[in-house]
This record gives sequence, C-alpha cells and structure tokens, in this order.
Amino acid sequence: MNKKIIALAVGSAIGAFGASAAFAQSNVTLSGSLNFNYGLFDNGGAGFGKGTNNSVGSAKAKYDGLSNQESQWAIAGEEKLAGGMTAFFLCSTSMDITGGTAANMCARNSYIGLKGGFGSVNFGNYDTPAKRMTAMFDPFPISAAMGQGAHMWNETASNTGNATTAADTSKVTAISDAKTASFSRRQANLITYDMNSMNGFDASFAYSAANETSGSTYASQVLKPRMWSAMAAYNNGPLQLGVAYENHHNYNPGYGNGGASVAGAANGVVAGYTGGDDTMVSLAAGYKVSDALRLSAIWNQIKYEKVDGVNNMGVVTWGTYADWNITGPHRVRLGYNVQNSTTGTFNGITATAVSQIGKWTGNGGAGDTGAKKISLEYVNHLSKRTEAGVTYASLSNDRFSAQTIGTGGSTATNFGQKATFMGVLIRHKF
Repeated sequence: MNKKIIALAVGSAIGAFGASAAFAQSNVTLSGSLNFNYGLFDNGGAGFGKGTNNSVGSAKAKYDGLSNQESQWAIAGEEKLAGGMTAFFLCSTSMDITGGTAANMCARNSYIGLKGGFGSVNFGNYDTPAKRMTAMFDPFPISAAMGQGAHMWNETASNTGNATTAADTSKVTAISDAKTASFSRRQANLITYDMNSMNGFDASFAYSAANETSGSTYASQVLKPRMWSAMAAYNNGPLQLGVAYENHHNYNPGYGNGGASVAGAANGVVAGYTGGDDTMVSLAAGYKVSDALRLSAIWNQIKYEKVDGVNNMGVVTWGTYADWNITGPHRVRLGYNVQNSTTGTFNGITATAVSQIGKWTGNGGAGDTGAKKISLEYVNHLSKRTEAGVTYASLSNDRFSAQTIGTGGSTATNFGQKATFMGVLIRHKF
C-alpha cells in the first residue's frame, strides 16, 4: 500500500486533534522498521567481585533472550512556503512486539523546523551531530547484543536532557549513570542547524536549552548544564571522512551520586564543585574498496573533568568495521571495538567496592580497566525490505572492567568476565 495513503489514514484516525486537515495540505509519509534478535546469552565464569580483594563473583546463568533493536515507526512531512522556504517535521515512536514497555508518541528522533537556501534549523528530541556522524561509519546499531554504545561511548542516553541537578541517592556504586556520562545521545530540548550539502561536504551544529536550571536551589552554585555538539563530514567518491566535537558543560558526573555530596547534597552537586566541561573528540574514515566492500574506522577521545570535584578521567576508544556484500543477497558485517584502560587521577576502587563513571572504571591510571568486543553478522536479503541472518558477539573484560554484552544481555556482569551472544535476526523496513 502506498505510504502516503497509510499516512493519510493515520491522520484521519487522530482527526479529533484537527490533524487531518493539516496532513491533507502537507507531503506526509509513514515509514519504519522492525528489528529483532533471538539467541543465547552466556556471561562466562564467575569473574571477580567489585573490588581489589580478588573475591569471586556470583556465577551468571546462561539464558535465551529476545531483543528489540531500535524498532520504530515514523511520520514525516513537509510543506512548501513562500520565499523558497519549507516547513518540515518528524515524529518517531518506538515499537516493541516482545511485550516491552510502551513508548510515548514522538519519543524517538522528533522535531519541527524550517529549511531553505541557508540550510535547516530544527527544534526537538534528536540525535546529536556527533552521534549522527559516527553512525555514518558504524554498520552496527548502538543498542542490543550487537550494539557498540557501552564500549565506544559509555552507554547510550535516549530522550534525555542535560544532567539533572537533582541528587540520585539510588546510585551507591556509580558516580554517574548514562544520562550524565554518555556521549551517544538522543538529546531532549535540542536546537540543531544543518548546512546544505556542498560537493560532498556536510556540517551540523547543535546546542541544548538549559531547562534543568529552573530546578537548581543551591544558591551558591547555581549551575547551568548545557550540551553542544558539532560535526563535519565528507563523502565523495570512494573516500569518506568525519570529525566531531561534543562538550557537556557543568554536567559533572558527580550529579548522579547524591551520596557523594556534602554541602551540595540538596541537588547532587559534589562539595566544592564549581563547574566543568566533559568533552569528546571523534575522528572517522571510510573507504569503498569496491561497490560491494566498505572498510571504516572510528576513534574517540573522551574526558571527564572534575569527576568528584577534584579528579578527572580520560578514555580512548576505537573500532574498525567491514561491510561486505559478498554476492547476490549475501552480506557480512564485521566489527572490532576496543575501550582502552582509563587514565587520569580518579580512583573509584576500594578493597570491596567500585565507583564507576557510567560503565567505566577509574583506578588512577593503573590500567586493566578496558574491554574488547568482536561482532559478526551474516544476513540474507530476502527482499529490498526484509533480511534475516545469524549473529555472534564476544566481549572480553579486563580485570577491573564490567562491561555488558549489550542491552538485552546481563545487567550485572562481574569484573573480568567474558560474555558471548549467538543468535538469529530478522529485520523489516516499510
């Protein structure tokens, strides 16, 4: 069925909101994708407990799991305006046929904006320019067992604003959660500018509104958390290049741990903290060896400033990828990701416990805090819109690392464990 006809039917169904008339005047389309993995998760042996006393961790059970991998449906539209301008919008909503939690309308990438000869400006809940740049070079998704989010960007943060100024006292063993620490973000309250493509060159800049400031009550340290992100990419012929920079101003990973606060306990500000800038630099390159084979690589340098009001932590991550359409409908994707050991002065390890920044452990730069992941996927293109295949992923943690294989896997991996996933996949686009 024609997508425009389907979209008009959706518009009629919500006519109580007066939307049907607007749809009739706009060029509206409906699209989406269903992506699922089913397979066996194995979190290896018992590993180590969280600390330096070499205690044995609790063994994890093997189990089979069904994972939703960023399935969604989206309504998009645009309308021509006077003076060469165009109004446009996107409303993307998660779908999960596994019985997962229902998502709110427009809870994924969603925005409204204007475009013309100047480029485009949109306002909404949207992937940052840095995240969109790296997605051009990574053939795998961010989440689920095959995802790279935790190992490359310290987890993913979806539909989240700036770091909250409210203390989260539930965080007893982590300095921060994904909302604060992640550099793979779908950012709420985001204002984005995209330039028009020029001879294969694209650029984008975005910054977040400081909505959270209204909740700050600690008068001597009224912090205004804000994120800004920029990227530039070149794609012309066989060569693709990308660079991105992202800054989290006054996010302070200490926000996520109310227990670390003293004078600032009322709003989660670490005592003595007067602001800081967490940053990421990303470089990426790709090369089309042929129409069937593309090789690519991504490198990130992430730094957390004034983690606990005094110390800092840095991490370098990188990944290499191959996407090969072997012949006919047969395709293979291969990825190798490395999270190097952390550097800097922050040490969150005691004899019996560990405090982490997101999913990453700091031990004053002593090492053995990294992880490595191999991802392999074979798919058969059953049609232009449907593919099915088999997947394999293997994750190896260093002694003081407790990365998980990905969402849908164990959420309580022990330190030093090796985790694997073997399964099947099916994807359908409409």
